[in-house]
Amino acid sequence: MEIRGALARLRRATGLPVAFGGLVEPGRRQVRISELSGTATPALSSLAVTPGNGLGGKAVALARPCAVTDYSVSRQISHEYDAPVAAEGLRSVVAVPVVVRRRVRAVLYGALRAARPLGDRTLGEAVQVARDVEQALLVREEAAELLAVA
Repeated sequence: MEIRGALARLRRATGLPVAFGGLVEPGRRQVRISELSGTATPALSSLAVTPGNGLGGKAVALARPCAVTDYSVSRQISHEYDAPVAAEGLRSVVAVPVVVRRRVRAVLYGALRAARPLGDRTLGEAVQVARDVEQALLVREEAAELLAVA
């Protein structure tokens, strides 16, 4: 799956200056942050996000988008990843799961370096980018299944 392209679309569609994301690792439920766009440091690179932990882990566990206005002080999430998030200077963050056949396959994040609420338009655009990735993945899987039968 092309996470890099999805992150570029996420930044364009939402206007968020930072985007990052990764796939759920096969055979495990954790997400490995594999792609960064607009970041200033490598702090988030290769970070393993486990279900239920942090914002992305919450999005994986609930299989729905989650957002916080100020990551480091949010009471809505656990804080296992505060150090890398702070190293990158991120404050407002949205995490959107990519769900195919009721399974979370990836997480896309968008972020600001200021503690400002992310509006409905921004959240809606982030969700739409994830839905586009879901459709592409579903089509790819269905094509592979048809080829396997043929």
